[in-house]
Amino acid sequence: MTWASVSPWDGQPVWRGAEEDPHAASAGLTGLADVPARRAALERFAAVLTARRAEAVDLLIREAGKVRADAEAEADLLPAKIAVTLDAGWRRCPPEPQDGIHWRPRGLAVVLGPYNFPLHLLHGLVVPALAMGNPVVAKPSERTPALGAWYRQAAQDAGLAPHLGVVLGGAAVAAALVADPQVATVAAVGGRPMGQALSRALADRPEVVLALELGGIGHALICDDASVAAAAPVLAEGAWRMAGQRCNATRIVHVPRQRLGEFQEALEQERRRWMPGTDPAGLAGPMIDVGQRDRFLAGVASFAPGQACHHAAVEPILAVATGWSANLQREHFGPLLVLLPYDQDASALERLVANPYRLSATVWTPDPTRFDHWAARLPYGLVGWNRSTSGARADRPFGGCGLSGNGHPAGVAAVSIFADETVRW
Repeated sequence: MTWASVSPWDGQPVWRGAEEDPHAASAGLTGLADVPARRAALERFAAVLTARRAEAVDLLIREAGKVRADAEAEADLLPAKIAVTLDAGWRRCPPEPQDGIHWRPRGLAVVLGPYNFPLHLLHGLVVPALAMGNPVVAKPSERTPALGAWYRQAAQDAGLAPHLGVVLGGAAVAAALVADPQVATVAAVGGRPMGQALSRALADRPEVVLALELGGIGHALICDDASVAAAAPVLAEGAWRMAGQRCNATRIVHVPRQRLGEFQEALEQERRRWMPGTDPAGLAGPMIDVGQRDRFLAGVASFAPGQACHHAAVEPILAVATGWSANLQREHFGPLLVLLPYDQDASALERLVANPYRLSATVWTPDPTRFDHWAARLPYGLVGWNRSTSGARADRPFGGCGLSGNGHPAGVAAVSIFADETVRW
């Protein structure tokens, strides 16, 4: 099967090739059993990724539709992930026996990456798996094959070919990888349909650890003492940066009814700043492709008649909901921000808790005691104070509750996904 990628900016070709043999990618892979060898190999990888940063930035712009600032930020996360894993990650799960506990490599790991952070989120699972001594076969998103090919070459340049295979292809390739009887762990980032398909594929193999990150609907709570001047720019960036294509993007803002007007006005001003352009030097760019743009617009038609721009770009949408609805409980992966007024704290809390995709929430109030009161009642993977839902810390776990995943966090905790624990006593 021959397939290709085109640039979301203008539809021009970026890469063309054929689906690859998943068995060839995983054949003969071995883990790095020696801990000093793991460190040395990953430090070489970090050096290669740093040296080839400009190539990664260029491809992230052309193939993934990033603006330059976002492309540079993603490229910089690659060597940083290695540093964090070899430091905080290894402190969390030491690769050598410590205090009577031994973390052992589980075995062959399959990593499936998404298109929105096509390098960072794939790499963020590959590195912990290698650091714990596992052989790894990774499949980047089929929507960004040029970036996948770039990542494979970087790994080969670092001498990782005996331990890390990177295979290009779509759902059929992913299915073949997961079906390999040698697989011990499957770690994937994507949407709920992908998670359901993987769960079905592994239904008869409960011994295979399945770690899933499956999206989110970011909720922001505005308390009656919040500053609109401080909150509005952060809410806007959380909703509309990267065309809203982030699992922890801000989708719903709960606003005291008496303050709805001032927040709506401030966010409308911000919305104009986040209009997508044709220059990667700007703030906002396109969605990943025209098909995704059209699916997004169809799903949010009840909120606002979002208007498509050039090629895969779409204007950011700001809407006001009249009440809690089923459509607010669906993940709309694009530049949508919905204001939802509330009259009582209890009703706002009820809606925040009813969110099925509880990855990230944020509470806006100058009062730390008030924040603590709310944070204790919000069953989310991340709860921020006066910050964007889309933020995260590399030295902390990352994962959500409800439909956002299955309880195997990423971030610094990802090392534990790929290792078995033995207690010596």
